[in-house]
Amino acid sequence: MNSRFSVVKIAAGAGVLALAVAGCGSSAKPSASGPTTTAAPSTTTAPPTQAVVSESAVRVIPGSATGKSPCEKAAPTPASPGQVAGGSGGTDSIKTAADVAAAEHGLRGKVEQVALTKSEQSALEAQMAAAKRVTRAYPTVKDAEAAGYSMSTPYVPCIGAHYTNISLVKSFDAAHPSELLYAGTSPDSKILGLSYLVYHTNGAPPGFAGPNDRWHQHNSNGGLCLKGSVVIAGEESTRQQCAAMGGRKTLLTDIWMVHAWIVPGVACDWGVFSGECPELGGRLGGTAADGPYPSKIS
Repeated sequence: MNSRFSVVKIAAGAGVLALAVAGCGSSAKPSASGPTTTAAPSTTTAPPTQAVVSESAVRVIPGSATGKSPCEKAAPTPASPGQVAGGSGGTDSIKTAADVAAAEHGLRGKVEQVALTKSEQSALEAQMAAAKRVTRAYPTVKDAEAAGYSMSTPYVPCIGAHYTNISLVKSFDAAHPSELLYAGTSPDSKILGLSYLVYHTNGAPPGFAGPNDRWHQHNSNGGLCLKGSVVIAGEESTRQQCAAMGGRKTLLTDIWMVHAWIVPGVACDWGVFSGECPELGGRLGGTAADGPYPSKIS
């Protein structure tokens, strides 16, 4: 198993692991809301005006993933099929390691947005205002840790370093995200975005107003490989590989996640709610600014 490939997967799943430790668990479907969502590059020959529809009904705009963004160069394979809309009902339809690999090369890019009603737009604007206040309250890792957040993944290209507050995972609240995303793990690392990691049964939780906040999961191929409270391998690992490392494959089917890229200076071209931010390059375990593919953020 390629070690760099595996470490990326491990990092992506670590935020989800925190909920497993908190005792969460079982099945679901997509939810609602605001600006953009998730997806992945396609080899389709469809004209640019025709969106490509994934298994989970996400419509991705052809050509929006070019392979040239810092994210795509730093991480040619997405951290998880769930983040790029692979599979229906989260990622539980992806049953094998081969399915994981196939889904990771699926849809990546900008998701076509659904028009909002006036009431949805008004509600979303209020939620976005509340969420942006959070980014101002916790501008650095030091601020996050002082408020009870702790590191759950190192820095990962496309998605940042995740800092999780377990006390906030029981419900969605735009003003109180359970995860904060940073450009690194040093005390002065800057905030990049927010992540709402939520435990919710019978489908994805109610979230941002409107139908554009596509929630994702990390349940492909039997889920993550956990050893105690640590993710030691990602969804691509087999049960045998996981056991050999002293871990246990674990489904977290009632655990959902959506990102919100709303920090000034971090304009993610694939959308506010995209699973990945194409502008975020950098180095796994390092920072967003590291070469050879540094992030394009101000």
